[in-house]
Amino acid sequence: VDLSSMWAGPLCGRILALAGAEVVKVESSQRPDGSRLAPGGFYEVLNGGKSSLTFDLDSAEGRVELAELLRSADVVIEASRPRALAQLGIDAAKIVSESPTVWVSITGHGRWGDDAHRVAFGDDAAVAGGLVAWDESGPMFVADAVADPLTGIVAAALVLEAVTEARSGILDVAMSGVASLFTGAQAT
Repeated sequence: VDLSSMWAGPLCGRILALAGAEVVKVESSQRPDGSRLAPGGFYEVLNGGKSSLTFDLDSAEGRVELAELLRSADVVIEASRPRALAQLGIDAAKIVSESPTVWVSITGHGRWGDDAHRVAFGDDAAVAGGLVAWDESGPMFVADAVADPLTGIVAAALVLEAVTEARSGILDVAMSGVASLFTGAQAT
């Protein structure tokens, strides 16, 4: 089940679909994936090969239906700050403790700790992870939102490893941490 939007999470789901997984893209009827507005078929590139479900997450019925779907999933991909999931009544730790689910939590700076509630996008997460280029005038832009695709690829690899080894649990995949891996530094 792919609850994520925009880039890193949907790319993770797309890679898993290409690897043969049955992936269900879930969107809120009130707040569809923002990548639908991007030019050049961006949404289709990231979400092709997935089936799609829409829930009214403002209704109790919609939240119950989503919870049932999540409890039945082998893998859940989400890219929300913990507060957003709590507002929907979604408790990843509880779901994982009750079923053999691999829960992929993609955030800017990690699911736990002081920075867990900080908003992040690919550009600032890359910089936070130290993924910057330097020239004679100092640090400079590396690539547009580079932490997003790097994180999507790493998250998919982690899921495939967990599934292959029959492991379940929460995979905390921080975009800034992934970016730091590509600098040669150790992720925290």
